[in-house]
Amino acid sequence: MTNPSTDSEPSWFERPQNIKKLTGALVVSCVVLVIADGFYENPHPHFDLETSFGFQAWFGFIAFVVIVFLGRLLRLIVSKPEDYYERRR
Repeated sequence: MTNPSTDSEPSWFERPQNIKKLTGALVVSCVVLVIADGFYENPHPHFDLETSFGFQAWFGFIAFVVIVFLGRLLRLIVSKPEDYYERRR
């Protein structure tokens, strides 16, 4: 069985010039959203920390980083060798 993704040209998302464009668009979007946070006031903050500038951005980033590292730790615990199912036959 042939894999169509390896036989044909890379998709639009796999081309290096498009990856740079997407990364740039993501960075610009994030910067715009952080700047927009300066014009928005949370009407019902639960904690004083939520009123700090860029709270949603840095809290989301820290949560993302924690999830990634916890995922790496979980991988060490539950991962199996690549040929795990083939050995059991």
